[in-house]
Amino acid sequence: MSVSVKRWNLRCAFYCCLSLTRALETYDIDCKEYQPEPQKDENSCTFDEFSALKVDDYQNTFHNKYQGTQYESENDFNDWDKRLGKKTFYSYPNETLEHCTCVSTRCDCSRSHLKDVPKDLPHDVTHLNLALNLISSLPGCTFCNYTQLIYLDLSSNKLTRLVTGSFLGLENLTSLNLYNNSLFYLSQTFPIGVFSDLKSLRCLKLNRNIDNEFSSSFRYPDAALSELTNLETLYLDGLVRAFFGRGFKNLVKLRSLVLAGNKEGYCKIIGFSDNSFLNVKQITILNVSNCNLRGDKQTERIFKPLVRLQTLDINFNLDLGVDFLMRALRNMTNNSITSLRMNNIYSNYLPLVTITQSMIQSLPVSLRYLETQGNNFQSVNEGALQFMPPNLSYIDAGGNRFLYGKYIHDLHSLKTLKVLKLNGGNNLHKIPTTEPTSTFSDNCWQGNSKARPKPLIFNLPPNLLCLDLRFSGLAYILSELTIDENNSLDSMILSTNYFPVLQGPIHGLFKLSKLFISGCFVQLINERMFQNLDSLQELRLRNNELDYFFRDASRKPIFRDLKNLKILDLSINALTVFDGDILKDLDALEEINLSQNNMWQFNISISNMSNLHMLNLSHAQLGTLPLQTRQDIDRLAKTQNITVDMSSNPIRCDCNNIDFIQWMVSSRAFDANFEGYMCQYQDSSYKRIQDSYDETLSRLSVQCADHSTIFLVVLSVTLLMVTTVAGAVMYRFRWRLRYLYYVAYLVVKKKTKDKGREENFLYDVFLAYASEDEEFILESLLPALDRRELRVLVHGRDFAVGEFIASNIVTAVKESRKTLVVLTRNLLNSTWCNFELQMANMESVHTGRPVLVFLIKESIPTTELNSDLLYHLNKNTYLVYPQGEVTDVFWNKLARDIMCV
Repeated sequence: MSVSVKRWNLRCAFYCCLSLTRALETYDIDCKEYQPEPQKDENSCTFDEFSALKVDDYQNTFHNKYQGTQYESENDFNDWDKRLGKKTFYSYPNETLEHCTCVSTRCDCSRSHLKDVPKDLPHDVTHLNLALNLISSLPGCTFCNYTQLIYLDLSSNKLTRLVTGSFLGLENLTSLNLYNNSLFYLSQTFPIGVFSDLKSLRCLKLNRNIDNEFSSSFRYPDAALSELTNLETLYLDGLVRAFFGRGFKNLVKLRSLVLAGNKEGYCKIIGFSDNSFLNVKQITILNVSNCNLRGDKQTERIFKPLVRLQTLDINFNLDLGVDFLMRALRNMTNNSITSLRMNNIYSNYLPLVTITQSMIQSLPVSLRYLETQGNNFQSVNEGALQFMPPNLSYIDAGGNRFLYGKYIHDLHSLKTLKVLKLNGGNNLHKIPTTEPTSTFSDNCWQGNSKARPKPLIFNLPPNLLCLDLRFSGLAYILSELTIDENNSLDSMILSTNYFPVLQGPIHGLFKLSKLFISGCFVQLINERMFQNLDSLQELRLRNNELDYFFRDASRKPIFRDLKNLKILDLSINALTVFDGDILKDLDALEEINLSQNNMWQFNISISNMSNLHMLNLSHAQLGTLPLQTRQDIDRLAKTQNITVDMSSNPIRCDCNNIDFIQWMVSSRAFDANFEGYMCQYQDSSYKRIQDSYDETLSRLSVQCADHSTIFLVVLSVTLLMVTTVAGAVMYRFRWRLRYLYYVAYLVVKKKTKDKGREENFLYDVFLAYASEDEEFILESLLPALDRRELRVLVHGRDFAVGEFIASNIVTAVKESRKTLVVLTRNLLNSTWCNFELQMANMESVHTGRPVLVFLIKESIPTTELNSDLLYHLNKNTYLVYPQGEVTDVFWNKLARDIMCV
């Protein structure tokens, strides 16, 4: 494949990936730096990395393979062993593991097909991992030799029942994982006294032990659990009849109760009663996400007993409904909830929801953290936002369908709000530039249709620091936008929307320091767009379509007002040219990212950027940098650390660019190893650099050296010697030379006509061959003919582009002295090769000169040759290609036959 075709394919791949990149490249941008401290769940099941692997990882990575017959390779285990930091003895399904792996007091016996608990482990073991085995029972005194155990993982085994004494001797155990077994919630499965020895247990996982289809047949084993008086965290499956018996009252230290479904466990509660939580009043964290809860099956007083509840996670209960949850919260007494996660509790297929004052007033007064994604919200009643909890600092309402409404003017009442997230949705709505004057539905405000339109002024919460509007379906020309100046907004994320034109200006964001408009199909930027954003320090315009804009010579300096800008990202914009004075006013720039563009020249002056420390020009088409840019980089390198990245560019490795390569190698601004750098040679071929350009510079230093003086001296001496010798010889043989002159005159006179006829041929030979034999042609035949100074016509190289193939073939035959047919089986099956053969034969018949020469490359029985080909072989010269070593004798013979008239 030619270099030009490769380059075209790479470019096609680049543009094919462009749209996908737009959707993915902004996921790393978020409001994390402005979020409040994470809600600290009182969860005593946070295991150390040696003993606890994620449940999802267990299931997805190992359990599925364990069900089969053969592991793929040892590499399947290696990644896990690196995380566990230990030496491993591998076991395959048909082998028996003789040893667990122990480091210090920690032992890992997981994935070992054990049917019983090993009895030969160190007696001082404190952490024991027996997950993903075949253990089906725990007889009495199973762990009597391991009394120092603190952590025990028996998840994903075949346990069906426990007996009194199963955990005898484990008085120091704090964490017990029985996840994903077959321990049904029955009295015979959990006999009274089975947990009596676990005096120190703080965390117990009993989830994913019951299938949803049979959950109505079981009851929680509260009598057995009542003996765990130090238990703090409990994981259970959610039963249809979810009632926590009187035994749960004894769990006085219980703080976290997890009944979550999906990956965590099985949960199909459907409905709670008024008394469901009567015996677990002590909990502060309740997780009932993915539990199939339905609003019409619940009582509104289900949470009333939970007087200490601080964190409620009720996500992904689509049939619960927002209205029901608000009523349930309103019925709680002494409500002290600070964190509420209520994502996706209302189906998107139901009518859109307007947030009312009553809903907001139902939220706990103590609330600080609120997630309410994907609940089909479209608006908020006017004046309702002022009743938000007074200490609320975080709201994530992404994935809803908010429309414009007068509630926007109430955002300023959220005095303590630090983060507001509205990202997510795919609904396209155009934001108005003035307040609407027509009447909307009851879900939105009703304006006066006769009133004169007023300019639209957006009011933000006064302490809002980050506004995230990614994937919001916004599609409009970003024209003049006015925001009330009483705001503290520091970061605004508008990425992954549709803003083809940035017109501006934007008023009121005097404290904005970060602006992200990536992946928005931006094609044009007006000079007024950034004129009021004096405080902007970071501007991300990556993954847009700004090539035509920057190529327009009449464009005006769009960045001239950004005096404090430190980071400018224009990567992935398909830029081909980037020059002029576009960056002349950006004296404070510290980082410029122009990577992944198609730039073939860079003529921007960076002399004014005294703080520049990163210039990213990678993955472009730059072969060199101008001398002025190099001098500016050298000047900056003397006073600070500056990095220039030109990796994956076709650096020209020829004599005209040797000074640039030498400068790169000597400059401190480049990676000393030049990882990812390339060379492009004069024949357009490429080579990836692996030796820091050492070999390239050595070759060019010899190739490009100035030998003109030596050449002139040698030439002069040679001419003098030749002239002297020639004069002496001519004088000595003057009479003989005169005789030979007249003889030669007659011979030359005779050949003059032949020479004139020979000069009518542009080529000595035209090669007719099948494309499948091109490797032999290009690597053997063509080089041999070239060395013998034959002018060779090869169709892949010399045919005229745009001309008919048949026309090219006829021209090639007429303009070549001979047509050399490379006979192989591939040629017999080629239509065009047969056409070339016939045209050469017609040329021979028409002109009377011998045209065809055959090179028999393969031994082919005559039975496989058609009659025409046999006729041509018998009539014309042919040579058989040697099967062994091919010598110069053969090639010389072939060349003579071609040149023979």
